[in-house]
Amino acid sequence: MKIYISASWKKREEVRTLANKLRKLGHEVFDFTDHRRRNAPEIPPEKFPEQFDPEKHDYHDYLDRPEFRFTMRENYQAIAWSDIIILLLPCGLDATAGWALGVGMGKRSIIVGNPGAGVRCPTHLWADVFTGSIDEVIQRFSWSILTS
Repeated sequence: MKIYISASWKKREEVRTLANKLRKLGHEVFDFTDHRRRNAPEIPPEKFPEQFDPEKHDYHDYLDRPEFRFTMRENYQAIAWSDIIILLLPCGLDATAGWALGVGMGKRSIIVGNPGAGVRCPTHLWADVFTGSIDEVIQRFSWSILTS
C-alpha cells in the first residue's frame, strides 16, 4: 500500500517513526520530513521564521517562494500517488489541507490523535478511521497485511 503521512513539522520524529514502521511492514511511504526521500527542499518553520504580518506583507508575495511552490507541487503529487492518507493530530493548516486534498481525491484516510484543547474541525468526520496512537495504526496495517 502507498501511504502519505500528513503532519506538523513539530511531529517530525513521530512521522519518521511511523514511516519506518510502515515500511518494515512492506508499505511504501512518503515521508515529507526525510529529505533523502524527496526532491523538494525541506521547509520546516524554523527555515522561514518570519511570521506573516498583514501590516507588512502581501499574503501572495509572502508565500510566493520557489521552495514553497516546489514543495507544494511535490506534496500534491505524493498525495495523488498514495492509496491512503494518515493525518497526525494536532497539526496546522498545511497538514489538514493535505489530508483534505487526499480525501477529495477519494483516498481512504486515518486520523491519529486529537487536536489541541479548544480546537475542533468537523471536516475530520470525512476520515474513514480514527485512532488514538501510532501503535494502533501499526496494528491495523499489520492486520491488513495478514488478511489481504
